[in-house]
Amino acid sequence: MDRTHSSINSLLEQAAHIVRSQKEAAGETEPTEGYKRGQTEELIKFANANGLWISLPNLNVEFLNKGGENEVYTGDKDDIVVKLNNFEYAGDDLENFFIRIAAHNKFFGNVPYQMIGFAYNSQQEFCAVLVQPYILAEREATEDEIATYMQALGFEMDYYDEYHNSDYEVFDAVPNNVLYGIDGDLYFIDTQIRLRS
Repeated sequence: MDRTHSSINSLLEQAAHIVRSQKEAAGETEPTEGYKRGQTEELIKFANANGLWISLPNLNVEFLNKGGENEVYTGDKDDIVVKLNNFEYAGDDLENFFIRIAAHNKFFGNVPYQMIGFAYNSQQEFCAVLVQPYILAEREATEDEIATYMQALGFEMDYYDEYHNSDYEVFDAVPNNVLYGIDGDLYFIDTQIRLRS
């Protein structure tokens, strides 16, 4: 697989298709908790078959921070952020992760995720390896700035950090997850997004 000449979402789309296909194949025979295990096994096979394992030392990155689902690293030139996402917030179905990343790229395209492969994090958890642009921020965005931005995108506010439109719910849109860039734009770097039920 030639990742140098593939489109930005090619790997993301392929992995999402594998996850969906595994879920459809399991159908009603598999309890919901079993989806994630089967989906993870299929993604590991996909990574093995296509040489998609990422070695952090080869990326020349340094550890920056750790959150609930991500170990975050920054590149040596500070132009990218690498996130090892352990699928924690996907629940029992990895399709939720891929829905979230695709929706993020749709709504917050000024700071898109690109999936570059798979790795195991420091806790030996299977992870998607995501890359985002490193944002030069003047400060964290304010709650009012976030609300104004989300309303301009057609979202309604439910709580100070939660919004919805007809298809999606965006939550955890708090100041430390939204940066006010030195260019005056807002950058939603780490919100949660899910389909409305």
